[in-house]
Amino acid sequence: MLQPQEILVERYQLQRVLGESASRQTWLAWDLVNREQVVVKLLIASDKLQWDNLRLFEREAKVLRQLNHPCIPEYRDDFVVKKNQEIISFALVQEYIPAKSLKDLLLEGKIFSETEARKIAIALLKILIYLHKLSPPVLHRDIKPSNVLLSQSKGQKKKIYLVDFGAVQDRAASEGATFTVVGTYGYAPLEQFGGRATPASDLYALGANLVNLVTGIAPADLPQLDSKMQFSHLVKLNPGFVRWLQKMTEPNLEYRFQSASAALEALNINQQAITTVSQDIPDTNIAVSKSSKQLEIHIPVQKKSAIGLILGGIGLFLWIWFIIASGGIYFWTGFLWLILGILLTAWWTLSSRVETTICFDNQNFEIRWKLFDYTLRKQRGNVLEIDNIYSCKTGNQDKQVHEITLSVGVNEYYFGKFKGSLSQEESRYIAAEIRNWLGL
Repeated sequence: MLQPQEILVERYQLQRVLGESASRQTWLAWDLVNREQVVVKLLIASDKLQWDNLRLFEREAKVLRQLNHPCIPEYRDDFVVKKNQEIISFALVQEYIPAKSLKDLLLEGKIFSETEARKIAIALLKILIYLHKLSPPVLHRDIKPSNVLLSQSKGQKKKIYLVDFGAVQDRAASEGATFTVVGTYGYAPLEQFGGRATPASDLYALGANLVNLVTGIAPADLPQLDSKMQFSHLVKLNPGFVRWLQKMTEPNLEYRFQSASAALEALNINQQAITTVSQDIPDTNIAVSKSSKQLEIHIPVQKKSAIGLILGGIGLFLWIWFIIASGGIYFWTGFLWLILGILLTAWWTLSSRVETTICFDNQNFEIRWKLFDYTLRKQRGNVLEIDNIYSCKTGNQDKQVHEITLSVGVNEYYFGKFKGSLSQEESRYIAAEIRNWLGL
């Protein structure tokens, strides 16, 4: 049994144990040559040591030699530890990163905000893009909170590190090929426990980690429906981020993101949608306000609709004058014509005075129509049940009106046509803003 202060291969002086299991030990050590702290991982040689464990340990050393990424601890050395000419362990030396793991932070009771989770997601996706683009692709296969470090140096930008490549796979998967079953329950996808892993398997693990960070609950302890983690009801996240996490942790491999690049692109689109207003339509009076938790779009009345009211009033006056002047019309017939005239005038003039507001939050959406600050109608629904948003045309060829449609299961919600002059560019702009905010 190794002890603190013991020196390995006349170079690495052991300081303290960082982690330990039945067949492994991880030590913080001092490199007497380079005068720096390093991490020494030991695989203990014994009768119980399985061949697969030794093979994975050797593969880890081989893979680390070829990696060169600022967020992956550098390979330093590997050797065999002997005592009395007998092998007692196999050693791997890496750069030491003075940082806490996400597991340590979770055990301290920290619940990560959406902003923090997004930053961690982006950092890890960039690492996975690097790993998966190697030839052959390098799959980590064991992304979990204890293998992700978060540096917290004062005055410096926080940095994410991916560590422990003990379960790494560096061979291209071929049809019918199987590999050593590795991974941690709750973080590894089903196909990995079947002996098959792809780049999308690492994405599942990353998504499961993020769900753990924002909920504070281990994925294995979350309720499930059709093998899918149910977490949206536990947190208040942007619906687009929820959908992104759901696609990351999709149990069916075919419905998951197929590459880290695709996942990062989708996350960036949603990130832009909640932070910036892409106001690329000139002279529009549509107001958009948004954050990660709320989106509100206000479609006001027409700028020149007051002229319509004046013309409508004149038209109604002339209509009434015509009825009064025609003495040959019976009273009730005239009265009905008067009512019809009022209704036609109101429809012609007041429809342009209807303003529409669409609000989305973490759970629900609401569409409100108002006339002179009086609410004419409301429609509500669940944002996570929205299937699609698109702009469309209504009316005949002579007069077409552009509006927006929200598809929610078998139901559809329409808005925008009461403004009367919603342009095609405006309707497409509104639909795109909502679609990106919702992650559709």
